[in-house]
Amino acid sequence: MDWKPYYQRECAAAEARDQIERWMLEGGDPTLAQAVERGAVLSFPHTFLADAGPLQARVVRSLFDSSVERILALGVLHSGGLDAYRTALDEREPIQRRSAAFRAVRGAFLSSEAQVMTPLGAVPVWRPGGEVKAVRVDRGGLLGAEFSLDTFLTVCRAGADVLGRRPLPVLAAYVGMTRDPSSGAFSVAEELGDWVRAECDVSTAVVTTGDLVHYGSGYGEAWVPGAMSDRAALCAALRPEVERCLEAALSRGDWGKAYSLSRGRLLNDQREILPVVAAYLGVPAPFALLSFGLSDYAKVLGVAPPCFVASALARYGG
Repeated sequence: MDWKPYYQRECAAAEARDQIERWMLEGGDPTLAQAVERGAVLSFPHTFLADAGPLQARVVRSLFDSSVERILALGVLHSGGLDAYRTALDEREPIQRRSAAFRAVRGAFLSSEAQVMTPLGAVPVWRPGGEVKAVRVDRGGLLGAEFSLDTFLTVCRAGADVLGRRPLPVLAAYVGMTRDPSSGAFSVAEELGDWVRAECDVSTAVVTTGDLVHYGSGYGEAWVPGAMSDRAALCAALRPEVERCLEAALSRGDWGKAYSLSRGRLLNDQREILPVVAAYLGVPAPFALLSFGLSDYAKVLGVAPPCFVASALARYGG
Protein backbone atom coordinates (compact mmCIF):
# COMPACT_ATOMS: atom_id res chain seq x y z
CA MET A 1 0.00 0.00 0.00
CA ASP A 2 1.38 3.40 -0.99
CA TRP A 3 0.22 5.45 1.98
CA LYS A 4 1.62 8.86 1.06
CA PRO A 5 -0.76 9.54 -1.87
CA TYR A 6 -3.61 7.92 0.07
CA TYR A 7 -3.34 10.38 2.94
CA GLN A 8 -2.64 13.28 0.57
CA ARG A 9 -5.92 12.55 -1.19
CA GLU A 10 -7.71 12.60 2.17
CA CYS A 11 -6.29 16.04 2.95
CA ALA A 12 -7.00 17.35 -0.55
CA ALA A 13 -10.67 16.31 -0.49
CA ALA A 14 -13.18 19.13 -0.75
CA GLU A 15 -14.48 18.59 2.77
CA ALA A 16 -11.07 18.37 4.48
CA ARG A 17 -10.62 22.10 5.15
CA ASP A 18 -14.10 22.39 6.68
CA GLN A 19 -13.47 19.34 8.86
CA ILE A 20 -10.16 20.72 10.12
CA GLU A 21 -11.74 24.12 10.78
CA ARG A 22 -14.46 22.51 12.89
CA TRP A 23 -11.93 20.43 14.85
CA MET A 24 -9.68 23.44 15.44
CA LEU A 25 -12.54 25.57 16.75
CA GLU A 26 -13.73 22.74 19.00
CA GLY A 27 -10.24 21.72 20.09
CA GLY A 28 -9.22 24.32 22.65
CA ASP A 29 -7.67 22.61 25.69
CA PRO A 30 -5.98 24.90 28.24
CA THR A 31 -4.44 21.95 30.09
CA LEU A 32 -2.64 20.80 26.92
CA ALA A 33 -1.41 24.32 26.18
CA GLN A 34 -0.07 24.53 29.74
CA ALA A 35 1.62 21.15 29.35
CA VAL A 36 3.32 22.40 26.18
CA GLU A 37 4.64 25.41 28.07
CA ARG A 38 5.99 23.09 30.78
CA GLY A 39 7.94 21.20 28.11
CA ALA A 40 5.67 18.20 27.52
CA VAL A 41 6.00 16.24 24.29
CA LEU A 42 2.59 15.66 22.70
CA SER A 43 2.18 12.46 20.66
CA PHE A 44 -0.50 12.03 18.00
CA PRO A 45 -1.40 9.28 15.49
CA HIS A 46 -1.10 9.35 11.70
CA THR A 47 -4.14 7.21 10.90
CA PHE A 48 -7.18 8.16 8.81
CA LEU A 49 -7.98 11.89 8.77
CA ALA A 50 -11.37 11.20 10.35
CA ASP A 51 -9.68 9.58 13.37
CA ALA A 52 -6.29 11.29 13.60
CA GLY A 53 -7.48 14.73 12.49
CA PRO A 54 -9.40 15.66 15.66
CA LEU A 55 -6.47 14.57 17.85
CA GLN A 56 -3.94 16.41 15.71
CA ALA A 57 -6.17 19.50 15.79
CA ARG A 58 -6.15 19.38 19.61
CA VAL A 59 -2.36 19.37 19.50
CA VAL A 60 -2.12 22.16 16.92
CA ARG A 61 -4.67 24.33 18.73
CA SER A 62 -2.73 23.81 21.97
CA LEU A 63 0.47 24.91 20.24
CA PHE A 64 -1.19 28.09 18.97
CA ASP A 65 -2.75 28.72 22.39
CA SER A 66 0.65 28.45 24.06
CA SER A 67 3.59 30.85 23.82
CA VAL A 68 5.69 28.66 21.51
CA GLU A 69 6.99 30.08 18.25
CA ARG A 70 8.17 26.98 16.42
CA ILE A 71 7.83 23.18 16.41
CA LEU A 72 10.30 20.30 16.33
CA ALA A 73 8.33 17.27 15.11
CA LEU A 74 9.77 13.77 15.48
CA GLY A 75 8.33 11.65 12.69
CA VAL A 76 8.43 7.91 12.08
CA LEU A 77 10.72 6.70 9.32
CA HIS A 78 8.66 3.69 8.27
CA SER A 79 10.84 0.68 7.63
CA GLY A 80 8.59 -1.49 5.48
CA GLY A 81 10.05 -0.49 2.13
CA LEU A 82 13.66 0.02 3.22
CA ASP A 83 16.10 -2.81 2.48
CA ALA A 84 18.61 -1.41 4.97
CA TYR A 85 16.18 -1.93 7.86
CA ARG A 86 15.61 -5.55 6.93
CA THR A 87 19.33 -6.21 6.48
CA ALA A 88 20.24 -4.58 9.79
CA LEU A 89 17.71 -6.72 11.66
CA ASP A 90 18.47 -10.00 9.85
CA GLU A 91 20.62 -12.13 12.15
CA ARG A 92 21.48 -14.42 9.23
CA GLU A 93 23.42 -11.61 7.54
CA PRO A 94 27.17 -11.15 8.16
CA ILE A 95 27.90 -8.61 10.87
CA GLN A 96 29.68 -6.32 8.39
CA ARG A 97 26.54 -6.07 6.21
CA ARG A 98 24.31 -5.52 9.21
CA SER A 99 26.56 -2.76 10.55
CA ALA A 100 26.69 -1.03 7.17
CA ALA A 101 22.91 -1.22 6.86
CA PHE A 102 22.48 0.19 10.36
CA ARG A 103 24.75 3.13 9.54
CA ALA A 104 22.60 3.91 6.50
CA VAL A 105 19.39 4.35 8.51
CA ARG A 106 20.62 5.28 12.00
CA GLY A 107 19.55 8.54 13.57
CA ALA A 108 17.20 11.17 12.19
CA PHE A 109 16.74 12.56 8.69
CA LEU A 110 15.74 16.06 7.63
CA SER A 111 14.34 17.27 4.34
CA SER A 112 16.41 19.78 2.38
CA GLU A 113 13.35 21.86 1.47
CA ALA A 114 12.84 25.40 2.82
CA GLN A 115 9.12 24.81 3.15
CA VAL A 116 6.72 21.89 3.10
CA MET A 117 3.89 22.02 0.59
CA THR A 118 0.65 20.52 1.89
CA PRO A 119 -2.68 20.19 0.05
CA LEU A 120 -3.84 23.29 1.98
CA GLY A 121 -0.75 25.48 1.64
CA ALA A 122 2.89 25.83 2.64
CA VAL A 123 4.45 25.36 6.08
CA PRO A 124 7.81 27.10 6.69
CA VAL A 125 10.80 25.06 7.84
CA TRP A 126 13.37 26.19 10.41
CA ARG A 127 16.90 24.86 10.48
CA PRO A 128 18.92 23.52 13.44
CA GLY A 129 21.86 25.54 14.65
CA GLY A 130 24.23 22.66 15.33
CA GLU A 131 25.36 19.50 13.60
CA VAL A 132 25.58 16.04 15.13
CA LYS A 133 26.46 12.70 13.60
CA ALA A 134 23.02 11.24 14.25
CA VAL A 135 21.14 13.92 12.25
CA ARG A 136 21.49 14.11 8.48
CA VAL A 137 19.79 15.88 5.60
CA ASP A 138 18.26 13.21 3.37
CA ARG A 139 20.25 13.03 0.14
CA GLY A 140 19.35 9.47 -0.86
CA GLY A 141 15.56 9.58 -1.12
CA LEU A 142 14.78 7.86 2.20
CA LEU A 143 11.97 10.36 2.80
CA GLY A 144 10.47 10.13 -0.65
CA ALA A 145 7.54 7.94 0.38
CA GLU A 146 7.39 8.94 4.05
CA PHE A 147 3.96 10.12 5.26
CA SER A 148 3.97 10.07 9.06
CA LEU A 149 3.86 13.88 9.45
CA ASP A 150 1.97 14.79 6.27
CA THR A 151 -1.49 15.09 7.78
CA PHE A 152 -0.16 16.92 10.85
CA LEU A 153 1.59 19.49 8.66
CA THR A 154 -1.64 19.96 6.70
CA VAL A 155 -3.54 20.53 9.97
CA CYS A 156 -0.82 23.00 11.06
CA ARG A 157 -1.27 25.00 7.87
CA ALA A 158 -5.07 24.93 7.94
CA GLY A 159 -5.12 25.68 11.65
CA ALA A 160 -3.11 28.86 11.14
CA ASP A 161 -5.64 30.01 8.55
CA VAL A 162 -8.60 29.19 10.78
CA LEU A 163 -7.14 31.13 13.71
CA GLY A 164 -5.85 33.99 11.59
CA ARG A 165 -2.25 33.30 12.62
CA ARG A 166 1.05 32.89 10.86
CA PRO A 167 1.97 29.23 10.34
CA LEU A 168 4.39 28.02 13.00
CA PRO A 169 7.73 27.01 11.44
CA VAL A 170 8.33 23.26 11.73
CA LEU A 171 11.52 21.21 11.72
CA ALA A 172 10.50 17.66 10.80
CA ALA A 173 13.07 15.07 11.91
CA TYR A 174 12.20 11.54 10.80
CA VAL A 175 13.64 9.02 13.25
CA GLY A 176 15.22 5.91 11.81
CA MET A 177 17.02 3.23 13.82
CA THR A 178 18.12 4.28 17.30
CA ARG A 179 18.85 0.80 18.68
CA ASP A 180 21.98 -0.93 17.41
CA PRO A 181 20.59 -4.30 16.23
CA SER A 182 23.88 -6.07 16.87
CA SER A 183 24.64 -4.85 20.39
CA GLY A 184 21.20 -3.67 21.55
CA ALA A 185 22.73 -0.33 22.61
CA PHE A 186 20.73 2.90 22.43
CA SER A 187 23.60 5.37 22.09
CA VAL A 188 22.00 6.86 18.96
CA ALA A 189 18.82 7.58 20.93
CA GLU A 190 20.86 9.33 23.61
CA GLU A 191 22.66 11.41 20.97
CA LEU A 192 19.34 12.42 19.42
CA GLY A 193 17.88 13.28 22.82
CA ASP A 194 20.85 15.55 23.49
CA TRP A 195 20.42 17.15 20.06
CA VAL A 196 16.73 17.88 20.65
CA ARG A 197 17.54 19.44 24.02
CA ALA A 198 20.27 21.61 22.49
CA GLU A 199 17.97 22.86 19.70
CA CYS A 200 14.92 23.55 21.86
CA ASP A 201 14.50 26.64 23.99
CA VAL A 202 11.31 27.81 25.72
CA SER A 203 9.94 29.03 22.38
CA THR A 204 10.13 25.55 20.80
CA ALA A 205 7.55 22.79 21.21
CA VAL A 206 8.51 19.16 20.67
CA VAL A 207 5.83 16.86 19.28
CA THR A 208 5.93 13.35 17.90
CA THR A 209 3.75 10.92 16.03
CA GLY A 210 3.18 7.21 16.33
CA ASP A 211 0.54 4.55 15.87
CA LEU A 212 1.04 2.70 19.13
CA VAL A 213 -0.64 -0.57 18.07
CA HIS A 214 -1.00 -2.47 14.78
CA TYR A 215 -3.28 -5.43 15.38
CA GLY A 216 -4.69 -8.21 13.26
CA SER A 217 -4.69 -9.83 9.87
CA GLY A 218 -3.01 -7.00 7.97
CA TYR A 219 -0.02 -6.98 10.29
CA GLY A 220 1.31 -10.50 10.50
CA GLU A 221 0.20 -13.14 12.97
CA ALA A 222 0.50 -11.20 16.24
CA TRP A 223 -2.58 -11.90 18.38
CA VAL A 224 -4.60 -13.10 15.36
CA PRO A 225 -5.56 -16.71 16.16
CA GLY A 226 -8.79 -16.56 18.13
CA ALA A 227 -8.47 -12.79 18.31
CA MET A 228 -11.19 -10.54 19.59
CA SER A 229 -12.82 -8.41 16.92
CA ASP A 230 -15.00 -6.27 19.19
CA ARG A 231 -13.45 -2.81 19.17
CA ALA A 232 -14.40 -1.85 22.72
CA ALA A 233 -13.06 -5.12 24.12
CA LEU A 234 -9.85 -4.72 22.16
CA CYS A 235 -9.37 -1.17 23.43
CA ALA A 236 -9.76 -2.42 26.98
CA ALA A 237 -7.22 -5.19 26.36
CA LEU A 238 -4.66 -3.17 24.41
CA ARG A 239 -4.55 0.06 26.38
CA PRO A 240 -2.84 -1.49 29.44
CA GLU A 241 -0.26 -3.08 27.11
CA VAL A 242 0.53 0.32 25.62
CA GLU A 243 0.78 1.87 29.08
CA ARG A 244 3.18 -0.89 30.12
CA CYS A 245 5.37 -0.08 27.12
CA LEU A 246 5.33 3.66 27.88
CA GLU A 247 6.11 2.99 31.53
CA ALA A 248 9.13 0.89 30.58
CA ALA A 249 10.48 3.56 28.23
CA LEU A 250 9.66 6.76 30.11
CA SER A 251 9.24 5.89 33.78
CA ARG A 252 11.90 3.18 34.17
CA GLY A 253 14.28 3.86 31.30
CA ASP A 254 14.16 0.18 30.33
CA TRP A 255 14.40 0.88 26.63
CA GLY A 256 15.18 -2.72 25.76
CA LYS A 257 11.92 -3.86 27.37
CA ALA A 258 9.94 -1.10 25.64
CA TYR A 259 11.52 -2.04 22.32
CA SER A 260 10.69 -5.71 22.85
CA LEU A 261 7.05 -4.92 23.67
CA SER A 262 6.84 -2.59 20.68
CA ARG A 263 8.18 -5.12 18.20
CA GLY A 264 6.27 -8.05 19.68
CA ARG A 265 2.76 -7.77 21.02
CA LEU A 266 2.04 -4.19 20.01
CA LEU A 267 3.80 -3.57 16.69
CA ASN A 268 4.27 -0.01 17.98
CA ASP A 269 5.97 2.19 15.40
CA GLN A 270 7.38 4.45 18.15
CA ARG A 271 9.85 1.72 19.12
CA GLU A 272 12.77 3.84 17.86
CA ILE A 273 11.29 7.18 19.00
CA LEU A 274 10.43 6.42 22.64
CA PRO A 275 14.09 6.17 23.75
CA VAL A 276 14.77 9.53 22.06
CA VAL A 277 11.86 11.18 23.88
CA ALA A 278 12.97 9.61 27.17
CA ALA A 279 16.56 10.77 26.65
CA TYR A 280 15.31 14.28 25.87
CA LEU A 281 12.94 14.52 28.85
CA GLY A 282 15.06 12.56 31.31
CA VAL A 283 14.05 9.44 33.19
CA PRO A 284 11.75 9.13 35.02
CA ALA A 285 9.25 11.13 32.96
CA PRO A 286 5.49 11.08 33.57
CA PHE A 287 3.12 10.16 30.78
CA ALA A 288 -0.61 9.99 30.16
CA LEU A 289 -2.73 8.40 27.44
CA LEU A 290 -5.27 11.17 26.87
CA SER A 291 -7.29 9.37 24.21
CA PHE A 292 -7.12 5.81 22.93
CA GLY A 293 -9.15 4.38 20.08
CA LEU A 294 -8.78 1.91 17.22
CA SER A 295 -9.11 2.65 13.50
CA ASP A 296 -10.41 -0.16 11.28
CA TYR A 297 -8.03 -0.78 8.35
CA ALA A 298 -9.52 -4.06 7.11
CA LYS A 299 -11.40 -2.56 4.18
CA VAL A 300 -8.64 -0.29 2.87
CA LEU A 301 -6.07 -3.11 3.12
CA GLY A 302 -8.46 -5.65 1.65
CA VAL A 303 -8.01 -8.15 4.48
CA ALA A 304 -10.35 -10.07 6.73
CA PRO A 305 -11.12 -8.42 10.07
CA PRO A 306 -9.93 -7.82 12.68
CA CYS A 307 -7.40 -5.27 11.44
CA PHE A 308 -6.94 -2.24 13.68
CA VAL A 309 -4.44 0.58 14.17
CA ALA A 310 -4.39 2.64 17.36
CA SER A 311 -5.41 6.29 17.13
CA ALA A 312 -4.03 7.63 20.40
CA LEU A 313 -3.19 11.02 21.87
CA ALA A 314 -0.55 10.98 24.58
CA ARG A 315 1.42 13.39 26.73
CA TYR A 316 5.02 12.56 27.55
CA GLY A 317 6.55 14.63 30.35
CA GLY A 318 5.07 17.92 31.48
